[in-house]
Amino acid sequence: MGMTTIGLVQRKDDVGTTTIATNLAVTLRNRGDSVLLVDAGPQGRQKGTVRDWSATGDSQTPETIGVDRPVVHEKLPSIEGFDVAIIDATGKLEEMTISAIKASDLTLVPVQPSTADPKKVGQVIDCIETHQAPTEAPSNERRPAARFVISRATGSSKMGEQIQQIVSEAPFGRLDAGTSQRVAYARALGEGASVHETGDKEAQAEVKAITDEIEQILRADGQ
Repeated sequence: MGMTTIGLVQRKDDVGTTTIATNLAVTLRNRGDSVLLVDAGPQGRQKGTVRDWSATGDSQTPETIGVDRPVVHEKLPSIEGFDVAIIDATGKLEEMTISAIKASDLTLVPVQPSTADPKKVGQVIDCIETHQAPTEAPSNERRPAARFVISRATGSSKMGEQIQQIVSEAPFGRLDAGTSQRVAYARALGEGASVHETGDKEAQAEVKAITDEIEQILRADGQ
């Protein structure tokens, strides 16, 4: 079986994709998978990228590569020696979003309830419908292998009516698990670590739940 690829895509920066990507990578590594992290975007676009995280980490940090042009779907098939690749593709470049989607067996779309941009979320949905190879759903309807994931939720945050409608009408669902707004995530990202190296048990439980659900989806799809 070849490498399984999970892509995190959004057209809006600072929605928690890197937090999810890095913590998912460490969790899968801790479970015995060899993991490759892919930072899909031009260098210097923002701080707190996967490459920044990797540069701050230690020898146990999952291997990380940067892809500055929209050729992720062309580059990954030639890479060997990894069980899982995780792509962090966040930003305004539509071609990079499309490339990450084409490369992915499962695409995750992080949505921050209180600040979600309906237009940008809609653009990502359109890209997934157009460019990702669909899979057979149990109902025999063709559906993209994708899920929304709630990111940085707070106790008082509610999804706006417009974005809630867009999410509910999309051709794919959302994970039951998600992340909350926690200091542990920001601290771990800045230190090149994961929440597993912090004392925040709730953050650790969130990451575990996300990983469990992703593994279940991939198993159901035969990955």
